[in-house]
Amino acid sequence: MKVSVILPTYNNARTLRECLESLKLQDYKKNTEILVIDGGSSDDTLKIAKEFRCKIIKNSFRVEEKARLIGISKAKNELLLFIDADNVLIGNDFITKMVKPFEDKEIVASETLSYSYRKKDNLVTKYCSLVGGDDLIAIYLGIYDRFNYFKNKWTDMPVVQEKKDGYIKIKLDKKKIPAMGSNGFIIRKSVLKSLKLTTFIHTDIIYKIANLDHYFAKVPVSLVHVLFGISDFFKKKIRRIKRRSSGEIKQYDYGISKWKMFKTSIYFLLIIPIFYDMIKGFIRKPTLAWLFHPIAVYGTSLIYLYYFIIKRFFKSIF
Repeated sequence: MKVSVILPTYNNARTLRECLESLKLQDYKKNTEILVIDGGSSDDTLKIAKEFRCKIIKNSFRVEEKARLIGISKAKNELLLFIDADNVLIGNDFITKMVKPFEDKEIVASETLSYSYRKKDNLVTKYCSLVGGDDLIAIYLGIYDRFNYFKNKWTDMPVVQEKKDGYIKIKLDKKKIPAMGSNGFIIRKSVLKSLKLTTFIHTDIIYKIANLDHYFAKVPVSLVHVLFGISDFFKKKIRRIKRRSSGEIKQYDYGISKWKMFKTSIYFLLIIPIFYDMIKGFIRKPTLAWLFHPIAVYGTSLIYLYYFIIKRFFKSIF
């Protein structure tokens, strides 16, 4: 099965080389193409892409959601691998293992089971790999989609799981969908084409596919999602909240009830459970990166609270 890699870029020179090097080292050589969908980079992004002989396609919209749509329309192959420029694949058999589930015709998409980190990575990159993402609110609401060490599972959402040779075959609940579909995700192009997409919001896409009774696969491989430290961590939260609040991106609401949000708020306010989670995580995967846990939880909470108040009470100036 042939694979097209869809890689949105915009001034990603700091991480793109490592990303492409990890792709170049893959042992999967069945006519894999790499499509760099660029939003007008002014740094060395395009120079690096040319060094690796990627196919460069212009994205006049700049945003990555549009870039992925462009990539889908230009891709030659049936299997589409979506990765970001700040991703580094772990192992030269990453694609080989991710493609294996497609031998089962019922499976339409596969995703990595976990994130990973390297010794050289900074504290924030390590921490986010340990908790399975970079949004602590989403993690405590249970909608995360990668392995979390203090919870000791990859999601709290109800899923039917069947262990196979080299992967887990899963069926998602139609009303409660984990935040799957980004950072190391392969899907059949024919399925995406059937949805007639006007934008690429990965959670919406997974929701639609799950409601068509398709199966997915979680594969025990990993990738590094590189972040540039604490400032970068919180800036990403602010950017995401602003885009959602402005309506620029709309997302499936995950079926989260007000009661669930209330219980999560109480959990945070009690403080002790947060430190207990940090200790549990440290016991299962000892690293000083766990010291960032309370900072990540309460820093993210304050950002969400701030923008909630602004939107609720000062909507006219937001």
